[in-house]
Amino acid sequence: MQSYDISNKKGFMAKLLKSDLFDHFEVREVILHTAFKMVLEGKRNNEYFDTEDSLRSSDYLIWEEMRKYVYELIQGSKSPTYFKIILATDYEKTASLSQDASTFYLNIQFKENHIVCSTGTSYKNFMLDQSADKLWDKYINDFLFEYHFI
Repeated sequence: MQSYDISNKKGFMAKLLKSDLFDHFEVREVILHTAFKMVLEGKRNNEYFDTEDSLRSSDYLIWEEMRKYVYELIQGSKSPTYFKIILATDYEKTASLSQDASTFYLNIQFKENHIVCSTGTSYKNFMLDQSADKLWDKYINDFLFEYHFI
């Protein structure tokens, strides 16, 4: 697990909320503190969708499906006092990176006017070998560096 302080907060938030850069990630949870606390679960409610829409292989919504709603909740004259967005890789991305992991996480936290991203790995079985963690940490480090967020 690695933690990254985002130095380009404005650019990061613009890409997160107004572009498709993070759209392929599954949403596990969004916690927002504005005038009140909101907790949004990313679990897909298949009963809500038409049959065609609910045929996605994942049990979770992707960021593309939730981004505009989160943006509407965050925008306004005052910034939230806190938020945490937990994103995860889909099955295909996880499998392409490691056969030992069940998913990789990207946690985005805003607190006291700082944005911190941290990584995490969920393994299928207990592992002493943490090479999948290191691989995911490098992937995220390169991603954040490429877009000039760190």
